[in-house]
Amino acid sequence: HKDLTGTILKDAKKIEISVKNPSNSNWPNKALKELKNLNVTRYDLSGDVQYLATKEGFLFESKNNESRLVLDLNNDANSPFYCCSGESGFFSVASQNNLVYVSYTSQDSNGIRFLVVDEYSMNFSKVRNIIKIPNTGESHFGSSLSFDSLGKLYLSVGDSGAQFEAQNLNTLNGKILRLDVSDLKLVPEVVAYGIRNPWVVTIDSKDRMFVMQCGWQNVEAVYLLNDLYSDIPANFGWPVFEGSMRMREDPLMFKDVLAPIFETTKRPGCLTAGVYLNDIESFLFGDYYGFIRLLKQQENGEWDLIHEQKEATNIWGFGLDKKTRKIFVAPNNLELEILVDQVKFNQ
Repeated sequence: HKDLTGTILKDAKKIEISVKNPSNSNWPNKALKELKNLNVTRYDLSGDVQYLATKEGFLFESKNNESRLVLDLNNDANSPFYCCSGESGFFSVASQNNLVYVSYTSQDSNGIRFLVVDEYSMNFSKVRNIIKIPNTGESHFGSSLSFDSLGKLYLSVGDSGAQFEAQNLNTLNGKILRLDVSDLKLVPEVVAYGIRNPWVVTIDSKDRMFVMQCGWQNVEAVYLLNDLYSDIPANFGWPVFEGSMRMREDPLMFKDVLAPIFETTKRPGCLTAGVYLNDIESFLFGDYYGFIRLLKQQENGEWDLIHEQKEATNIWGFGLDKKTRKIFVAPNNLELEILVDQVKFNQ
C-alpha cells in the first residue's frame, strides 16, 4: 500500500472516516437546542466539567450530566464584546484548576479592536483580564487557547492582516505566546513567530504543539514544536515564506525557518482544526473547506499523510472527549467517527 504522498507504509491500514449528526444523548446537542442558529467555535472536553463556545458569544457548561448556559458575552463581557463581522466573535475556551479562560474580540469607543483573554472563576462570579492585544482589522486573530502538562497557558495570535508584524519580535501579532496567569501577569513569552493566522493550536500528551497555519494564496501547513521551552523561539517564516515556498526577496533563509511537517497547495484552503489521537498514534486535522486528513509519524521521524477525504461541510475545529473518545466537529456540532480495518476507534 502507498499513502497519498507515495511513501510505502509498513503498517498500512484501511481507514474510513464518517461525519454525522450526533446522537440526542450528547450534551452539546442538547445545549445548542436552547438557542437557535449558533456556530460552535471551540470545545473544552478534557475534564469533568466540559465547555462549548459559540462565535455569537455564548458559553455552555456540562456538569453531572446537566448542561446550562454559564456566560453570555453580549451582556456580561469584561470588555465590550464585538461580533460577528469578519472573523470576530467568541473564539476559544480552556479550563484548569477551577478557572476558565476565554478569548474573544472587543471594540472600544474609538472603534479599535482587540483580542482579549479573560479568566473566570468556575462559578463565573469573578473575572480578570489576562491580556488585550490590538488588531488592525477584522481577521487574522488566531486566538486558540491550550494548556501544556505543566499548566502553562498558550495563546495563538494572528498577524491582524499586517504581514510583517509576524516577524517583528517587539509586537505580539503573528506569534504563539505563553501567558503568565499568576498575579504578577508578566510579559508573555514568545514561543514561535512568523505566523499568518493560527486558527488552532493543540498540545498532545507528550507536550508536542501542533500549529495549523491558515495560508494565503498558495500553501496550507502544519507545524510541530517538539520543545515548548526552547530558549530560542521558532520562526515559521511568514510573510517571507508561506510553508516552504518563498514569497519575497529577503535575507531570511529557509534553513533558519522551522519547516512544516505537512503542507498542501490545494486551493481553496485554510487549516482550522486538529487533535492528536493517541489510540491510533495519528494527528487528525481539518480544513475550513471540508478536507479531513490524518498524519502519522514514521520510524525515521518524518510525518506521512495516511488518509485524506473531502466532506461537504465547513470545519472550524475538533473537540475530543477524553472519556467517551467521541470527536465533535465545529461549527455545526457534528460527530466524526474513525474506522481502522473496520474497527471503530472512537466509541
